[in-house]
Amino acid sequence: MQPQRLGPRAGMGPFCLGCSHRKCYSPIRNLISQETFKFHFKNLGYAKGRKDTFLCYEVTRKDCDSPVSLHHGVFKNKDNIHAEICFLYWFHDKVLKVLSPREEFKITWYMSWSPCFECAEQIVRFLATHHNLSLDIFSSRLYNVQDPETQQNLCRLVQEGAQVAAMDLYEFKKCWKKFVDNGGRRFRPWKRLLTNFRYQDSKLQEILRRMDPLSEEEFYSQFYNQRVKHLCYYHRMKPYLCYQLEQFNGQAPLKGCLLSEKGKQHAEILFLDKIRSMELSQVTITCYLTWSPCPNCAWQLAAFKRDRPDLILHIYTSRLYFHWKRPFQKGLCSLWQSGILVDVMDLPQFTDCWTNFVNPKRPFWPWKGLEIISRRTQRRLRRIKESRSHAS
Repeated sequence: MQPQRLGPRAGMGPFCLGCSHRKCYSPIRNLISQETFKFHFKNLGYAKGRKDTFLCYEVTRKDCDSPVSLHHGVFKNKDNIHAEICFLYWFHDKVLKVLSPREEFKITWYMSWSPCFECAEQIVRFLATHHNLSLDIFSSRLYNVQDPETQQNLCRLVQEGAQVAAMDLYEFKKCWKKFVDNGGRRFRPWKRLLTNFRYQDSKLQEILRRMDPLSEEEFYSQFYNQRVKHLCYYHRMKPYLCYQLEQFNGQAPLKGCLLSEKGKQHAEILFLDKIRSMELSQVTITCYLTWSPCPNCAWQLAAFKRDRPDLILHIYTSRLYFHWKRPFQKGLCSLWQSGILVDVMDLPQFTDCWTNFVNPKRPFWPWKGLEIISRRTQRRLRRIKESRSHAS
């Protein structure tokens, strides 16, 4: 399920690549030769000798619901700077600095290689900073997609609202017509173009499918609120955080799902990093957690809320994490004291989480004892709140 966009999009942080760079790169030309196109854009599975990335771009502006073409041209790698980054520098100086920030722009790229993981991360940050942009990326070939970081950042691009796709015959024809010095000749597909496209497309779709927040099987296994009988059970359950952010200006909600990774930041910290980059005002955020926050995450969530008194943050948890230990109880109380609403997931919350993050078409079927166990956990949470209130 692809998260929906909202206002300034959540990215890797408030950092804008174009804003921080003073050198402006220019397109190499408006058209490329037929030989260059056929060599560099050929969608081979193994593309020997094709180290450069060519990026054919078109920038259009929305004007009374009709797109108006502003710029088009071609970038390639220069000074060890990849073509995508050269474009971002150029676009910032030649478009964003010149035209009104209220203008909405659509950017279309036709690329010989899909972005590497570093470029994809910078593109994500750029999109996160400039909410008036939409980006469509069509790639002839996928670059280094065996690398997990590359796969992850391709998913992040889609999560930030970009469209990422492999070039089909239709895109090759459009690129040939607009960006190639074709001498009036029609595009003639090379052998196995469609076969190679299907291969590239299947690999890309396999990667993007992993972006789906939760499969049905994962939801039932990870959000299952059964009482924990053995301590080792804690290590089999993954800490997921599903969030939905709503503004009062009528824009569609932003949805996403984060997973704590072993040896890295917890999902709550990833969540805070994500929403700190947004310009938030009068926002309601609902979070569904498989486990209640640890003390450190609870204190950071509480500090975040205290700095934003107008923000409404409601946390629902399926299970309580080490609830019998005092530091974890103090962490939960710090959430209440900061104004964060903390509750236990019951049938309505499990249903809502299922609908928004798993499968909106199929109904949620509760497991046996869901509501009984939920009420027990609610009583336990209430006792923690009352006991810590008396202690303070």
